[in-house]
Amino acid sequence: MIIINGEDVIKSAAAQMSGVTFTLSDGTTVPSTEVSALKSFEVTDVGSAVVDPVSGDLIKSTAESFFNALVSVISRIEVNARAYTGDMNDFMIKDSEWGGFIERVYFELANIMDDPKWNLAKNAAAGKVDYADDDHRYYPLKAHAKVYRKSIPIVTPISLPTDQMYEAVRNEAEMQAIVNGIQAAVRNTIQLGLQSIRHMLAQDAIAISVANTRTKINLLARYQTETGDTSVTSANWQGSAAFLAFALQTIAETRDNLINMTAAYNDHTVPVFTDSEYSHLILLNKFDKAARFRVRANTYNKDDLAIGTYSTTTSWQGYDGGTGTTDFDFASVSRVMIAADPDDSLGIGTSAFTQQGVVGLLFDRYALGMSPYKRKVTSQYTAIADFLNQFHHTLVGANIDTTYPIVAFTIETP
Repeated sequence: MIIINGEDVIKSAAAQMSGVTFTLSDGTTVPSTEVSALKSFEVTDVGSAVVDPVSGDLIKSTAESFFNALVSVISRIEVNARAYTGDMNDFMIKDSEWGGFIERVYFELANIMDDPKWNLAKNAAAGKVDYADDDHRYYPLKAHAKVYRKSIPIVTPISLPTDQMYEAVRNEAEMQAIVNGIQAAVRNTIQLGLQSIRHMLAQDAIAISVANTRTKINLLARYQTETGDTSVTSANWQGSAAFLAFALQTIAETRDNLINMTAAYNDHTVPVFTDSEYSHLILLNKFDKAARFRVRANTYNKDDLAIGTYSTTTSWQGYDGGTGTTDFDFASVSRVMIAADPDDSLGIGTSAFTQQGVVGLLFDRYALGMSPYKRKVTSQYTAIADFLNQFHHTLVGANIDTTYPIVAFTIETP
């Protein structure tokens, strides 16, 4: 196992995703929440790629301010203990299944040869009477293997000052409420870290589809080519019911195409197929809502259109376009930006990568996987200052396997 330290890239991703700045390892703050290039390739493992950890020190000031503000007698305490789950949970793999994502072996298709069993007389007439060479020849299968060794550690610390907590509450129930709130804050911090990794996993998958395997489908370009209608553009597509219906049809058709054994939608090495139960689809919320509300109800029906089940995401990376507003405009939420990588970990080139207009990501369950497969809490009491430190450890794996289908859908000017 290889553990990589990369606190800053996770915090930068979380800042763009949530719109909240975080303190980096050098003491400075994330310069901006604006959507900008991330080193997302560092958090994914494509068999030889790199993954990053995160310190998780996201709520220190909040907890500290809370304890400092506690008074000796409070008539009532209301603690926010809501659990945060985030989006893109299609990537999450159970701990018990993670072993299948650490090592992969693939076999190419076997050879097909003429069967002499049904043509013995004809073969004999043609002089073919000796089958010893066919019987004793060795017919090997070509195999491919990948090993994923890198993991992302997330550590979330929290300090609990003993006296202030006990003096601030009147009974055991209020103490339990405070403890529950603290635990929820820690869990939510970890979830935010996991969500930022999931988003970078999606960003890298989109980049691979666009610039590596070349499986990207430009819905607008295909619409213009097949219908001859060039009046619909990347600026006004949301108002075209005809285009939205065509886009949904194309996505549904592509999803059905994955059922066939083919190398058209993966890295073009080993032919694979994806049963409907293993097919996952994530749509950009803005695209999904345009299809729901701007296409007639009797036209847009997920079951009738056979588009299947899917999930949505507000943005692939962030929503701040740099204008100082938070209007979640299409240009911002559909953008993916990856920093230059001299090692070309994703196979998309060494230059910085930018893709506009991403509205969907279709993938096999085994193409993208992430699991916080190890968890542990350690603690240390400091007697002289009378406080308890708890450290919540989470070890995360995030893998991309291009042997399985990955398809990005975009709406961009041809």
